[in-house]
Amino acid sequence: MRRISNFDDFYEAPIGLGGALELRDFGEEANSWASNRGQRVGAEGRGGAEYAQARPPTRRGLPARSPAQEVIADQIVRVEQAIRRFNPNEAFLNPPGGSHSPQTLQSLQRRLEELQRASVYDRNTGWPVQRFIGDGLGNNMIEPLGGSTVPGNNPVDTHTRYPNGSNYQRLNPEGHRDDPTSHGHGHLEGVGTGRKGQGPSIGTDGNIVPWNSPGAHWPVRK
Repeated sequence: MRRISNFDDFYEAPIGLGGALELRDFGEEANSWASNRGQRVGAEGRGGAEYAQARPPTRRGLPARSPAQEVIADQIVRVEQAIRRFNPNEAFLNPPGGSHSPQTLQSLQRRLEELQRASVYDRNTGWPVQRFIGDGLGNNMIEPLGGSTVPGNNPVDTHTRYPNGSNYQRLNPEGHRDDPTSHGHGHLEGVGTGRKGQGPSIGTDGNIVPWNSPGAHWPVRK
């Protein structure tokens, strides 16, 4: 770093800082330079108290958040996740790095409450209902929010699924190997598709029951 002249209070900026720096941009030694003005140290007046180190440039990018702002930002993320559970297509307009605005959090909480009031829940699982699937005989299945409906291994079977693909409810009008009578099944969320990926069996009251128990086989209309 080099002072432009002995008569100007400007210095050439080091590489990367860009532009000249005034004395107020320097440390304590720069304040002492004015009282020593006119004194030459060394052959060319360089060194000593005349020269000080520039302060490091301000960190570029996003400003640091306070602990309170971090808490609000975390709450905003959780509320947005809850909203998308009701409406996977919900869009959020957040600044780069996410929002930590109390006003944004309050707005999102109001939106979540609106969706909660408008939604119908399956009392057995607590999951919001996306739609009901009927077979024409009065047997209605629940398709959970974000889930889907697919045929079973037997083409006459119908399965509704959680968003992760695990079975939610199953309708077996022709039964299956363990029970050839017409019946249905309900499950809590599992880890993925297929029999191995489905969650625990539940009865019509929502309680967990053994997969091969009578309570796991729901009566249906034929």
